[in-house]
Amino acid sequence: MNVILTSDIMSPDKRQLNSQNGFVDKIHEYVEDIYCLYVPSDPHTPLLTNTISSHHKRAFEKSGFTVKSWDVFSLFQKNILKKLISNANLIILAGGHVPTQNKFFHDIRLKQCIKDYQGLVIGISAGSMNAAAEVYAQPENFGEVKSTHYRRFLKGLGIVDISVLPHYKEIKHQRIDNQRIMEDVTLPDSYGKKFYAIEDGAFIIPTENKIYGNCYVIKDGRVRKVCNTGETVNLRGVN
Repeated sequence: MNVILTSDIMSPDKRQLNSQNGFVDKIHEYVEDIYCLYVPSDPHTPLLTNTISSHHKRAFEKSGFTVKSWDVFSLFQKNILKKLISNANLIILAGGHVPTQNKFFHDIRLKQCIKDYQGLVIGISAGSMNAAAEVYAQPENFGEVKSTHYRRFLKGLGIVDISVLPHYKEIKHQRIDNQRIMEDVTLPDSYGKKFYAIEDGAFIIPTENKIYGNCYVIKDGRVRKVCNTGETVNLRGVN
């Protein structure tokens, strides 16, 4: 399979796909007529999922793609998940709350069902994070930093071997539970690890070993910019 990891697929005005850094052109390289399986982050919020999914579907159509089918996965389809995957050439892993989505993916055995898939996967925010073998679930809600029960490292789908942190420009100044999310939480967590932090509009294609747009490596307590908007960087050359 081919995998694209993003923060957000939408343009700033939320009317079409974000064409920055050649994102739309890259998708066109993989698919034209789309048979999509849209996998949400939380199966218990169908109204919200369907609303966001419909916006994403229209964005693909406005960006020149022909959508032949667009199936929004629900728990009622758990027993036919493999069939739905086999019928798709595009799987979208939606954004949302990382631990909630992670549990959902385990509950439906997505890792086992997707392993032989040959099409394109696009991860959006949490979906990009949960694509990793080891997921870094950066705290995002009140109480998660101080909670002794909140797990920051989780087992993911394992379809990529890197850990992505989306929305870097917005998150780097956030505070949760009176802690600076980057300086007090993520940087200490990065010792012995490596996280690829991307801004909205940037994306990574691990299956091509390429980074497109503003990206930073967080490793051993330090942050280093490795790619600028308009640039392409070989992922293998980033340490």
